[in-house]
Amino acid sequence: MISFLLGLLAGVASPTQASVNARIREDLRSPYITSIFNFICAAVIMAVAMLVIEKSLYIPVGRIAEQPFWIWLGGTCGTFIVFLNIICLPKLGSARNVMLLCFGQTMTGLLIDNFGLFGSAQIPMDMKRIAGGALVLAGIALVNIPAGKDRTENAGGAKGGSLIMYMILSVLCGFSCASQVALNGTLKEYAGSAVRATFISMAVGLISIIILTLIVIVLKGRYGIYDGGADHGPLRFRAWMPAGGALAIVIVGSNAVAAPVLGTGIVTILNLVGMMAAGLAIDATGFLGIEKKPVTLVKIAGMLLMIGGSALISL
Repeated sequence: MISFLLGLLAGVASPTQASVNARIREDLRSPYITSIFNFICAAVIMAVAMLVIEKSLYIPVGRIAEQPFWIWLGGTCGTFIVFLNIICLPKLGSARNVMLLCFGQTMTGLLIDNFGLFGSAQIPMDMKRIAGGALVLAGIALVNIPAGKDRTENAGGAKGGSLIMYMILSVLCGFSCASQVALNGTLKEYAGSAVRATFISMAVGLISIIILTLIVIVLKGRYGIYDGGADHGPLRFRAWMPAGGALAIVIVGSNAVAAPVLGTGIVTILNLVGMMAAGLAIDATGFLGIEKKPVTLVKIAGMLLMIGGSALISL
């Protein structure tokens, strides 16, 4: 029972983290600074966890360095996940962002399994998995039928870019999620524990977002990392802001505990149920100032189709 609850908890934590980070962005006025702050908090929490659980901060760098270079890229995928969620969620709403992310994650997972990418076990494509992918595609199409405001945004362009652009970025976020799972699964084998692998992932994510931020500063100037391209005074830090980094640990840690007990397939379904339920709830309540969007029967039907398709693929 605890493992089932942890699988759901990881799913619920994902859109909640995205909402928290979107709210943090309002105070820090920069997706770059928000992402850096998020990874600093997560890395510090994991360093403390290592000291408590592992009794040291030892990382087998030599053994990991002997593996293909891509084994380090789970943290870079994490950078894209955090950064793209911060950008996309305010434009798409929580439920739509989650479902597009799940679509990208599911489709990428099928490809990774089929070709055995990133050291993962090879699971050839079959009719059951193809049918599951088709159901997921039908579900996401149903959820994203434009209506009302969305038609206007598609015709005239949403503020800060077209809605289609943010939908594509959200799917790319899902691609990063699936890739991170495979990469960190392989990294765990050579790091020696899930705690070490998670710490490495957070540290690499921090380095990646710092590099990205420096590149933007070089190309656009030091104000290029701020919303609107201008610094509007001192940044506001609040006591609850580390919650974004803590939620990242909840997601990774809960799945690390639940997956060995229940299996990856069942945990994936539990994650999807938690993510989509939380996404709909966040839209309905306007959690942390997210724009309220109605929960319609069409959205619920699309969510159920996606869950059913994922079940066909994963079980």
